[in-house]
Amino acid sequence: MRGMCIKRRKFPFATVAAFVFMGGSTTTAFAQGLKNIPLTASQNPSGANLPASQAVWAGDTLYVSGWLDPDLKTHTDTASQTAGILKDIQTFLKTQHLTLGDVAMVRVYLAADPAKGDQMDISGFRAGYRPFFGTKEQPNKPACTTLEVVLPAGRRGALVEIDVVAVRSK
Repeated sequence: MRGMCIKRRKFPFATVAAFVFMGGSTTTAFAQGLKNIPLTASQNPSGANLPASQAVWAGDTLYVSGWLDPDLKTHTDTASQTAGILKDIQTFLKTQHLTLGDVAMVRVYLAADPAKGDQMDISGFRAGYRPFFGTKEQPNKPACTTLEVVLPAGRRGALVEIDVVAVRSK
């Protein structure tokens, strides 16, 4: 599928997260001022006091933290988890007066699926992703990077984690 770059390297998720956090345009973001959005109940059901925000506004750009499917117990495959995550992100974006049409970048972290011979299920990801981007109803096709990683939430059945960057139109 065009527009979906696949990097087939395994990285511990913490390494990838640190790389993403440390790179990019952090100086621009700090110069514009930051507004932290607290963790949502779907991503922090216990209400734990964690040292992270669900998202951070930097000017007109919203950086959304990695997102897991809130229904891991019934969504046990990559396609259903991808769809569950994107539906939940879509709901969150509405609270910020944004839509999936405002998403400029999607980063996808895929774990090895035991049901697929411990391989990442890129076909399942695409099946879950396609209804949300590049459709007649929602034609936006954001930049997308996909990495195979070891997800800390994999022990709970997580096969996918997604973060997005959205930009408010002026």
